[in-house]
Amino acid sequence: MSHTFKVWVTPMLHAAGFKKRGIVYVRELGSVQHLFQHESDDLNTAEKYSFTTNCGIYVPGVKTAYWGPGSVEPKAPDAADGVLNVRPQQLIPGGKGWFELTSSDGPEKDDEIGQELRRLVETAALPFFDRFPDERAVAEFLSQPRKKEDRHVVPFADTLELFYAAILWKRLGCKDRCRECFEREKAKTKRRFGSGPEKFMARFSCDDD
Repeated sequence: MSHTFKVWVTPMLHAAGFKKRGIVYVRELGSVQHLFQHESDDLNTAEKYSFTTNCGIYVPGVKTAYWGPGSVEPKAPDAADGVLNVRPQQLIPGGKGWFELTSSDGPEKDDEIGQELRRLVETAALPFFDRFPDERAVAEFLSQPRKKEDRHVVPFADTLELFYAAILWKRLGCKDRCRECFEREKAKTKRRFGSGPEKFMARFSCDDD
């Protein structure tokens, strides 16, 4: 599998400005990091290997601002640490969820999957990353009603997205946009799971310096 990525994926990502860090490809654009990586199935065996891919948009400080005292920034973030993350297969019609190799597969299967991965990076992953060149673009995405084609992007609509947007707008010095997002989420009557949202609402203010 690593050979497949090396041959079919790495050259394209390197050409787009990504550098490899372990299993994660990273592109740094100021305070925003674009992260692409593979995820192995926990049930893999010597006979069968399944994997998928993930894209993450990481902005340092947003999740720690949400979770508050005691939360720590990851030293080497992966896609799941992103303020936004999604499997690129979920961004295109008919995208394959998981790729599978077996011990009986020959080199032609590796090339077949490699070509699929290259198309996935070209048609889904890179266009997704290019939508988020900076913090403002991330804040705008989180502030707007979710389009159907973006329904699989985490955080899902009606969860944390408006709180994350408020944090970003505050950082950008846009207090009016911050208050708008914060109050929209705070006013919702839906059930919020866990104590995180309530604690965040109690300590966060768009007007703090």
